Amino acid sequence: MLSHILLNCSIMDNLPTALALCLIPFLLGWLAARAYYKVGWLRDQIAELTGRVSTLTEELTNTRMKLAAAEADSEAKGEQIRKLKNDLMMCEGERMALREQAAQAANAGGGGGSKKTAAAAVTAATIMFADKKWKTDDLKIVEGIGPKIEELLHNADIKTWKALSKTSADDLKDILEAAGPNFNIHDPSTWAQQAGLADQGKWDELKKWQDELNAGKE
Repeated sequence: MLSHILLNCSIMDNLPTALALCLIPFLLGWLAARAYYKVGWLRDQIAELTGRVSTLTEELTNTRMKLAAAEADSEAKGEQIRKLKNDLMMCEGERMALREQAAQAANAGGGGGSKKTAAAAVTAATIMFADKKWKTDDLKIVEGIGPKIEELLHNADIKTWKALSKTSADDLKDILEAAGPNFNIHDPSTWAQQAGLADQGKWDELKKWQDELNAGKE
C-alpha cells in the first residue's frame, strides 16, 4: 500500500515534465509550419514585386525612347523656325532698305541712278559670312549669341555690332543674370571683341577666331 502511494506521488511530481515533453514537439511543429507558410507568402510577394518592377522598367524604357524622339523632332523644328525667322529678318531688312532708297531716289528725281543706288543699299543691308547670308548688325553673328539672347540685348538697347563692341563683359553678365538662370550660364567675355571685328568688316579674322572658340568661350 505504501509503495503504491509512493508510485502515485512520483508520477504526480513528473507530470509537468511529461507535459512539457509532449508540448515541445507540438510547438516546434507549429512554429515550423508557420515559418514555412510565411516564407511561401514572402516568395509570392517577391515574385509579384519583381514582375511589377520588370513591367515598369519596360514602360520606362519605352517612355524614354519616345521622349528622345520627341526632343529630336522638336529640336529639328526649332532649328527650322530659327532659320525661317532669320531669313524673314533679312528679307525685311532688304525690303526696308529698298523702300528707303526708292523714296530717296523719288525725292531726288533720279531715274536711271535709282537702280544702282538700290543695289548698293541691298549690299549694305546684308553680308556673306561663313557661307551664310547675314543681315547687317545681326547680333547672332557673334558666336555664343542666339535668338533669345539677341532679344535680351535689343531690349537693353544694344542693337548694333558697334553698340555691342562698346559694352563691357560685366554689363553683359548683368543683363544675362537679370534674365534668369537659363541665361546666366553663358560667358559673354568675347562678345564685344567679336562684334568689333564684325563692325570693322574683319571677316577673315573673325572667322579664324570663331573656329577656335567653343560656344563663344576661349
